[in-house]
Amino acid sequence: MPAGCIPIRKEASAIILKTHGIVLGQTPYGSQDKTLTLLTSDYGMIQVIAKKPNGKKSRLAAACEVLAYSEFCLMEGRIRYILQTADLEENFFGLREDLASLSLAGYLCELTRSLLPQKETGAETLRLLLNTLYLLEKKRRSPTFLKAVYELRLMCLSGFQPDIEGCAGCGTEEGDMWLLPGEGIALCGECLPHFIESAVRTPYRVPFPEAARRAFIYVIGAEEKKIFSFKLDPKAEKAFGEAAEAFTLFQTGSRFPTLDFYKSVADETPPKPIT
Repeated sequence: MPAGCIPIRKEASAIILKTHGIVLGQTPYGSQDKTLTLLTSDYGMIQVIAKKPNGKKSRLAAACEVLAYSEFCLMEGRIRYILQTADLEENFFGLREDLASLSLAGYLCELTRSLLPQKETGAETLRLLLNTLYLLEKKRRSPTFLKAVYELRLMCLSGFQPDIEGCAGCGTEEGDMWLLPGEGIALCGECLPHFIESAVRTPYRVPFPEAARRAFIYVIGAEEKKIFSFKLDPKAEKAFGEAAEAFTLFQTGSRFPTLDFYKSVADETPPKPIT
């Protein structure tokens, strides 16, 4: 039994558990059922079968929608968990009133699904996502800021932490630099040409002004409850966002359709292809 889950009863060797989680995605399963991808507080990301959630007598419809946060009661099946009951606690309805915010939330869910959070990081990842969605819904911080903080912190939780305390070449910790997202390092203007000269192929890099690099350092090391507690001027925030996105795309090696869609509705430039 996964650590932290609460056993309710045992019937015919089937263990029934309770856990909190948010729906990251759903797909049809047969003609009337659905497969839900849940990010749970107790054991990370799991697949759950919801039986006829849209049936006339079903009470599961609202809790099965993407972005719905609920207390789920699950039964262990042979391959997947089976959803028994769900008590909806939050559905972030306000995000559904703004296409750009909703599409950004969709990207955060897709990115999270791709990184397969394990039970060791499930609770912190879930809190990170919930807090990000709350701030996005209430418009407490800009989408650019929230997207960058979420991307970077999630990457660190998933084992992809960049080494950007200083220049990877000379060690200097001052001044503007370049971020090499594929290598996960920062280089100053003097060291970059030497690195390019010795590289097999010219590495992709993005401007990494000192303010953006300091933001990276803060998000990587900040206490969980304080990761959003800093501010950047518009120029630094833009650079922070571009650097976090580049690092995420290169390290995952993925292209996210939801990110392309978000950029199209937010009137932003689509991400560069990974080469």
